[in-house]
Amino acid sequence: MEVVGVSTTPQGPEESRGPEHGDLSGKPVVDRNGSKLGTLEHVYLAPDSGSPTWGVVRAGRKHRFVPLHDARSGTRTVRVDASKQQVRTAPNASADQELNPEFEGRLVEHYTGEANTARASVVSMRRSRGVMSGLVLVLLGVWTGLVPFVGPYFGYGFGGGQPWVFTVDRLWLCVLPAAAILVGGLVMIPASNRFLAGTGGVLALAGGVWLLVGPSLSRLWGTEGVATPIGSPLGSPGMWVWAQLGFFFASGALATILASVALGRMSVRSVRD
Repeated sequence: MEVVGVSTTPQGPEESRGPEHGDLSGKPVVDRNGSKLGTLEHVYLAPDSGSPTWGVVRAGRKHRFVPLHDARSGTRTVRVDASKQQVRTAPNASADQELNPEFEGRLVEHYTGEANTARASVVSMRRSRGVMSGLVLVLLGVWTGLVPFVGPYFGYGFGGGQPWVFTVDRLWLCVLPAAAILVGGLVMIPASNRFLAGTGGVLALAGGVWLLVGPSLSRLWGTEGVATPIGSPLGSPGMWVWAQLGFFFASGALATILASVALGRMSVRSVRD
């Protein structure tokens, strides 16, 4: 924000006429939401253009500076482009205070800093918002990525009974969705920015959805039967069911639910944010 009128002094009501604001002194002042702030006692004008730059508002025994650069003057009130909280926390002012460059710099820093904080709060969130979901997603990603390679030790899995066998089908059906879930969880855990955390949530959601639909779609690229990409199940028929759930469907459903819930929570701005 450009500092204007740094060498100005307070003007009386008869001198406080800007090109578009008219007579401002003595009018009630409201914030950008229409909340009453007080009465405008003094107006500071830019020396080059004569337009209002700052004003002193009296609310009870306190005097506060308010920005008048983008103020809108009505027939009864003056509406300033600031919130009531910004005005309450602005530097103190006296009714006849001289507006020197140093003090005006403090005012500019206060009002622009508060505005930047307000904009930042739109995308900021508490770090704890995605921690639990992120931790569970990380564990789920580790499980999904490792179980095809260590499951054969316990007769749990598909394909040959040899552990640590890497195939292109396992890359597409297990490793890649596991990586998406794992990375998505890692992004969500420390994130205090809802857009960054949301990106992690979407990544984990994509991994979970692929675990649900990948086994069925993989039949389209099989060349020797519907179970070729996955491989023949190991163990008893009961173990086959648990392998389907642990490898794909239960893991995919859990990842999808966790990511969806996390995305919903991260999209809401709470009072604590």
